[in-house]
Amino acid sequence: MIFLLIFFISFLFCQSVLAEESRLEEIVVTATKFEELKKDVAYSVQVITQEDIKSSTADNASDLIAEAAIGHVQKYPGLLTSSIGLRGFRTDLFDDLKSRVLVLINGNRAGTVNLATIPVDDIDRIEIVKGPASVLYGSSAMGGVINIITKHGKEEGIHGSIGGQAGSWDFWKTKAELYGKKNNFDFYISASRAEVDDYSAKNYGKIENTGYNDESLSARLGYSFFDKHHISLGFQHWRGWKIGSPGPIYEPDPDDYNNIERNRFDLEYKTSTFKAGYYFTKDRNEYHEGSIAGTWEIPNEVTLKKTTTQGATIQKMFSIDDHRIIIGGQWDRIEVKNSRNTGAPYNPNSKYDSCGVFTEGRLSLFKKKLLLNVGIRYDYFENEILPTEGILSLKPRKENLDHLTVRGGILYKITDSLSIKANAGTAFRAPAPDELAVDYISWGIHYLGNPDLKPEKSKSYDVGFAYTKDFFNAELTFFHSEFKDKILSYYDNTLNAQTFKNVEGATIQGIEGNLSYDIGALAGLNFSLEPFINFTYHTRYSSKDEVEIKEYGKNLTYTPKCTASFGIRAGKEKWDLKLIANYIGDEKVIDWNPLSKNYRKVVDKADFTVVNLKGSYRPIKNLEITLSVENLFDRAYEYVQYYPMPRRTIIGGVKWLF
Repeated sequence: MIFLLIFFISFLFCQSVLAEESRLEEIVVTATKFEELKKDVAYSVQVITQEDIKSSTADNASDLIAEAAIGHVQKYPGLLTSSIGLRGFRTDLFDDLKSRVLVLINGNRAGTVNLATIPVDDIDRIEIVKGPASVLYGSSAMGGVINIITKHGKEEGIHGSIGGQAGSWDFWKTKAELYGKKNNFDFYISASRAEVDDYSAKNYGKIENTGYNDESLSARLGYSFFDKHHISLGFQHWRGWKIGSPGPIYEPDPDDYNNIERNRFDLEYKTSTFKAGYYFTKDRNEYHEGSIAGTWEIPNEVTLKKTTTQGATIQKMFSIDDHRIIIGGQWDRIEVKNSRNTGAPYNPNSKYDSCGVFTEGRLSLFKKKLLLNVGIRYDYFENEILPTEGILSLKPRKENLDHLTVRGGILYKITDSLSIKANAGTAFRAPAPDELAVDYISWGIHYLGNPDLKPEKSKSYDVGFAYTKDFFNAELTFFHSEFKDKILSYYDNTLNAQTFKNVEGATIQGIEGNLSYDIGALAGLNFSLEPFINFTYHTRYSSKDEVEIKEYGKNLTYTPKCTASFGIRAGKEKWDLKLIANYIGDEKVIDWNPLSKNYRKVVDKADFTVVNLKGSYRPIKNLEITLSVENLFDRAYEYVQYYPMPRRTIIGGVKWLF
């Protein structure tokens, strides 16, 4: 890693003569809620572009995040839940409200924590804001924000494509899209259908019950009027069925599966200085648990969780010369309904309402060379446990709380190409309804919320630099976070109940960076040849909770010391090729295998590197042929202990464009 840092810095300041041709300046929206040049943003932002997506072997948003080494991804077989980590904070595996990284679709809550259910076909780009972002986005944005921006019609005329893919594990997929602009109207529509059978893992053979089926439909219609006024309506449908849930290798489960369906629509009106919108998402997760002879499992149990997420946002920007201030408001509601066909559900129904108002100003000095940002936000929350069929002992309750958040940043442009930036701020996660207001008895255990819980909080700062000139891009950032008031579930002997309390959290710090350089342009080649690297290296990730330290050790579990992606991109008008290696460093995990001598103890999970390759060729203007190879060197690896990933996977595709 020291070698990488030396290489990174020395490469940055080398005085090689670069090609005169320049790339278009990158525009981002997530960091400030309005379109802005990335070089004018004081906060740490990384973008997975459409070019990155086209050259990726990824099939869903979770795969894209893993490939880009944004943070640590806990991937399970097939389309099972994946957890994303940013700067030591993570999304929750099951509950959006308990996530410490906020996932958005088009700037609003995604309504799901399972990024494996968001197909790449619908994604235009992904913007990742690293570090505290609660001033603009409220609860859960402690490690940062992942904003998935969907496609819309951009090109004049009518365009489209139709194609298919097939490959290893009896995989097949068909997809089609139609998009364009006509006068003041723009539109985008796409549809796909896919299926895959069980895969094989090295050293284990066939892993049964890892196949799945899925379908998707996405559409967006827009209309422009007056001067830079635009209104658009979007719809997304995704459904997966017979999604295998194989279990860990020490306890394989051949018949458990999920049926998942997600439907979403959003309405947005915007000008260059004003935005307003509404979104509505329904997520249905139906888990089927089959019977296994000789075990405690209940035959043919079906657990159903329905989550409705909706909300509205409004924001306005006022400018005076190069100075500006943004003011806005946000409302979100999340309602959860649980049921089980064999008796009482495991969790009660709940409703969560949040209302927030925020403002963030930017002062521009010395002809926009020095940019100073400061923001503040106030949030109010209502958490409610609702009557739930089957839970007779439930006592419905409602609890309220509020919170104040601040952040600030500075950006100084030393030259047109080189800038330094520094940021400091707070972020938080509000307690979920079951942590504040629950009160019921299940399986002989009393579950009791704590109305005196404080929100989880973080205080963070970072400092770094960015250098962009022609085809050379580099960024390096040091970050430090203090995690406080972590919410812990524990059994209270005085109350005779499973309840919650605030404890000390953790100290997390490290270095993150990225570098890319088109040496093909420098060498005068007639094609691009661009090596690249992205990495996050934790210099400290220490728990501060005495109970956790005593039980699991000081280093945080499920937090790799280092994650990185590196490789090379090459391309010309008719072809392109991308070779990428993903490195996941060693990490501390808990061994949950009851047959292991280390059962419930912390063990070291070894690091691994997996290499993927994808190429495309366009022999004629309207025909594109693709070939991808995942796990090129046929490595044995697993993101989550005891869940081995597939052997070498080869997929070919053909697409007709018009």
